[in-house]
Amino acid sequence: MKPLHIETPLFESRALTNSAGRTVWLKLEAMQSLGSFKIRGIGLACHTLRGQLMIPYLRLAALAALAVIQALAVGCAIQRGSHARSEAGVDNPVVDALFASWDKPGSPGCALAVAKGGALVYSRGYGYANLDYDIPITPQTVFDVASITKQFNAAIITMLALEGKLSLDDDVRKWLPELPEYASPITLRHMLYHTSGLRDYLNLFPLAGRDDYYPISHARILAMMSRQRALNFPPGKQYSYSNTAYMLLAQVIERASGQSFGKNARERIFEPLGMKGSLMYDDREKIIPRRATGYDRTNDGSIRIAHNYNFDVAGDGQLYSTVGDLLRWDDYLHGAEKPAIYSLMMTEGRLNDGDAIGYAQGIELSTYRGLRTVEHSGSSWGFRSQLMRFVQPGLSIAIACNANQSSPPSLARRVADHYLADQLGPRASDEKPDTDETDADAWREPESVSSVELGDYAGTFFSFELDATYRFLVSDGGLEVRIEQEQPIKVVPVAVDVLAFGFQPQEWSKPETVTLQFSRSDKGTVNGFALSAGSERGILFERR
Repeated sequence: MKPLHIETPLFESRALTNSAGRTVWLKLEAMQSLGSFKIRGIGLACHTLRGQLMIPYLRLAALAALAVIQALAVGCAIQRGSHARSEAGVDNPVVDALFASWDKPGSPGCALAVAKGGALVYSRGYGYANLDYDIPITPQTVFDVASITKQFNAAIITMLALEGKLSLDDDVRKWLPELPEYASPITLRHMLYHTSGLRDYLNLFPLAGRDDYYPISHARILAMMSRQRALNFPPGKQYSYSNTAYMLLAQVIERASGQSFGKNARERIFEPLGMKGSLMYDDREKIIPRRATGYDRTNDGSIRIAHNYNFDVAGDGQLYSTVGDLLRWDDYLHGAEKPAIYSLMMTEGRLNDGDAIGYAQGIELSTYRGLRTVEHSGSSWGFRSQLMRFVQPGLSIAIACNANQSSPPSLARRVADHYLADQLGPRASDEKPDTDETDADAWREPESVSSVELGDYAGTFFSFELDATYRFLVSDGGLEVRIEQEQPIKVVPVAVDVLAFGFQPQEWSKPETVTLQFSRSDKGTVNGFALSAGSERGILFERR
């Protein structure tokens, strides 16, 4: 039997409008054989029927198919009706148009919620939460909102401080004595404000040969950080965004409170605020109703699943939530009746020299077209998010998307352009676009230094800090390195005793330059090197 797609106005893939006023996509696929007509599948955006109906005549098949379509459309109307009840506000074509590129069959998408003074004024879902089963996104869809988690982490730390269970000026080693003792102590305050100097575990694990889907844990992160002999900079000297700091803060919370980070979040925040769709993702086997799947696009444009189910460790991210729940939290923290944690959480951080950093505790302090904002974005495997509040108008916007190519920060600003059109100032000429800036650390293969004797660098080198082995070998006139059991990577000499290679684990957006500064013994033989990549500097390797 060969597939037959019926090209009639009734049966072709097309969009219709049901009684709920929502778009319904219909597609009929049939198979024809020996005078019989078999309906193989009728698909709708909000519902899919899979079955087989044997009908001897094409005309009867058409009538039966029409009856099935009508029945499904009614069911779709009912289902979409339930979705509509989760939506707020009269349809807004201007806002909906901002999400039009996502609101189509076969596409991941976004959920949006907008509130004014704590009252929900608009919420919608665009695109699909799950492409395997054609499940549409609604405002009740649960997303991994990634780094928006950090303000919840900071809130719990602040609650514990107000309860006298810890101090923001505690040396982190009071709670995590496994960490090394550095020249200057790292305080919890340094960690909240990204001024700790800690290396980022999200760089360290891939450099150690553990890819992004390696099953990680709080214990493994603590063990990795306990082996780091140096910091990127002295605590308080500069601001450098640190996922490590917030993962360690989650462990401080557990030791200071005597219960898990997730339980603290549930009992202190989610349950009191009625955030029924929110949880800290700390159990990969847990069933999460209405959970979206995270997606990415391959180089040829096809969609693939990027969702990292293995990453069930919360602290710097892994808050699963809905856009409505995020606005409940936003109104609690920034609404008319400020909680006790507010003043501490919203205090802007400062460096040792007194310079302000534009960041409070897990919250960015900024402005947009003349209006002050408090906000934070999130980026994870197949997910992007933004929670943004315009302080003076009291307008809050939450956007969560399940596509790596989406840009919720840009979308949130376009939504604000609509709702605050009469309050926003002119666009600044130096306003930063919401696109990736040129990365000075991005890999660009340099010209090789031909005079270098590549054989000097061949051999096995081990890093105690990464607990990883790098093997260098000369191959086809060039030098390659194998990181643990990964595939060989071409290494290029760029100066005397300085080599470099481009490194791009699976979920990194672009290759990053890894620089190796080799050292020699008194006899002139290569005995080790210091690795630098991205924000991480001086990771030591010794020849074995």
